[in-house]
Amino acid sequence: MKMTFNIKTDSILFKHTIYIIAVLALITKPINTNAQTNLSLKEAVETGIKNNLGIQASELESKMHNQLTRSAFEVPKTELSGTFGQINSNAKDKNLGVSQSFNPFQYGAKKKWLNENNVAGQLKVKATQQDITFNIRQAWNTMLFYTKQNQLLNQQNLLMEKFVRSASLKFQTGESNSLEKTIAIAKQQELQQLIKQNEAKLWVEKSKIKTLINRDTDFSPADTVFAPMVTLAVADSSRLKQNSNLQLAAQQIQIAEAAKKVEKSAFFPDITAGYAIQSITGTQEINGQSVDYDNALRFQTFSVGIAIPIFAGSTIAKTKAAQSNIEMQQKNAAYVESQLRSQFQQQFEELKTYQSLVDYYQGTALPNAKKISTNATKAYQNGDISYVEYVQSIETALTIRLNYSNAILNYNQTAITIQYLIHQ
Repeated sequence: MKMTFNIKTDSILFKHTIYIIAVLALITKPINTNAQTNLSLKEAVETGIKNNLGIQASELESKMHNQLTRSAFEVPKTELSGTFGQINSNAKDKNLGVSQSFNPFQYGAKKKWLNENNVAGQLKVKATQQDITFNIRQAWNTMLFYTKQNQLLNQQNLLMEKFVRSASLKFQTGESNSLEKTIAIAKQQELQQLIKQNEAKLWVEKSKIKTLINRDTDFSPADTVFAPMVTLAVADSSRLKQNSNLQLAAQQIQIAEAAKKVEKSAFFPDITAGYAIQSITGTQEINGQSVDYDNALRFQTFSVGIAIPIFAGSTIAKTKAAQSNIEMQQKNAAYVESQLRSQFQQQFEELKTYQSLVDYYQGTALPNAKKISTNATKAYQNGDISYVEYVQSIETALTIRLNYSNAILNYNQTAITIQYLIHQ
C-alpha cells in the first residue's frame, strides 16, 4: 500500500510539474513578429522610395554615371620603345624611348557629354520615384475602394440575414410560401460571393503595394476613410514642366548635342611628344677634339608630332548621325510634352465630370438611398409591401451606395493621375 501511495503521489507531482512548464512556455513564448502593422499612405510612399528595387537600380545607374565623369581626361597608353644592335655603325648600340599621344581638343567635349549623362541619371531616379509614387497611390486608392465596397456589402448582408430569418419564420407559421424563403437565401448567398470576390481583389491590391514598397509582411491601412481627394481648382498646365519624364526627354537633347561635339573633336589633330636616349659607340668630334665613347646611354633627343585625320569619312558620317540624333531627340521631347499637355487637359475634364457626379450622389442620391432602405424595412416588417418590393428597394439603395464609391474611385484615380503629370 505504501508503494502504491508513493507512485500515485509522484505521478500527481509529475503532472503538475508538466502543467506548470507548459503554462510558463506559453507565457514566455516570443511575440509573433509577423503580426500586421498599421501603415499610412505617406509611410507607404516613403518606404517605397527608400526600398523599391527599381528605384535602387536607377540610383545605382546614376551613381555609375557620376563615377564616369572622372573618366573624361582619359590619356592613351604611354608607348615605351627600345632599339638594340648596329644602329649607327658596326658597333652595338642601344636606343630607349618614351612617347605619349593625346588630343587636348577632345577632353572638354567628353567631360561635357559625361556631365550631361550624369544629369540624365539623376532625372531618371526622379522619374522612377515619380512612377513608383503614382503606382502606390493608385493601388492604395483601389485598396480603400474595395474595403469600402466590402463594408457596404457586409451591411447589406446583415439586412439579408434579417430577411432570411423573417422569411423562414413566415414560412414556418404559414404566412408565406417557400418561394420567399428561397429568394431570401439566394440573395444572401449572392452577396456572400460578391464579398469573397472583393476580398480577393483587395488582397491583389495589397500585394501590389507590398511589391512596390518591397515588404514581405502584411499590413493594415492606418486610415480606411474613402472620400474624394482635395485637388487643384484650376488647370495650370505650366506645372507640367516639373514632370520628370518631360525633363528627362529634354535632357536627352543636351546629351545628343554633347555627343555631337565629341564626334567633331575627332577632326582636330592628335599631338605626340617623345623623348629618347641612346648610345653612339666610337669616336666623335666635340668642339674640335676627338672623343671616344663607349655604348653607355648619353645622347638625348626630343620629338613632337601631330596626327591629322586625312581620311575623315568615318568621322563625317558619325557627325551627321549625331546631328540626326539631336533632331530625333528634339522631336521626341516635343512629342512627350504634347502628350502630357493633352493628357492633362483630358484628365482635368474628366475630373470635373466625376466631381459633378460625386456632388450629385452626396446631395441627392445618398439621402434618397437612406430613405429607401429605412422605409422599405419598416414597410416590410409591417406587412405593407411584399418581399419582392422589399428586395428591390434595398438592392436599389445598395446600388446607389456602390455607384457612389465607384464615383469616388474614378475621381481619386483621375486626381492621382493629375498629381503624377505635374509631379506633385
